Amino acid sequence: MQEGMIDRIIRAIRLDPTLYREVADDEDYNDEAYIIVGIVTLLSAFGAGLGAAISRTSGQGFFGAFFSDAITRVLLGWLLWAVISYFVGTMLGGKSSIPEMMRTLAYAQVPAFVSVLGFIPCLGFLFVVAGFLLSIGAGVIAIRESMEFDTMNAAITAVIGILVYVAATVIIGIVFGGIALAGSAIFR
Repeated sequence: MQEGMIDRIIRAIRLDPTLYREVADDEDYNDEAYIIVGIVTLLSAFGAGLGAAISRTSGQGFFGAFFSDAITRVLLGWLLWAVISYFVGTMLGGKSSIPEMMRTLAYAQVPAFVSVLGFIPCLGFLFVVAGFLLSIGAGVIAIRESMEFDTMNAAITAVIGILVYVAATVIIGIVFGGIALAGSAIFR
């Protein structure tokens, strides 16, 4: 019996290293990886939008928070992390490619689905933090399996990638924060 996408998502949630090795080796998972990133992005962005709409303290409103979260998660969280991880990992002796890294790190985004619960008052931030930390843990496994090197080099690669991601997010937030505020004012 052939395994389906739902089964692979469950394996990603379980942090099954064999899944990441399988995905790294097979280009047929490209489309599925894009779908997974899209689903996780929509769930996370929806949670961020609901949180902004409920709290009314962010100044962004639903659509501003939704688009801000979606842009930072997809463009920075996944693509940037994959590219940086590729370059850092290959400098540390890993063997991978950017598409391979994108596939494996797409599956590493799966645990972040709990971010959809980020709208819950007083507790939502815990779900967002948990999703972020679980994705980092999954990312270390994904990088290790994709680069075919040890866990320490994978952790170094992941941490450098996350630091660049955080720096880029702050810069993008400063630059595009005004755009999000303007957009939320239009859609109110």
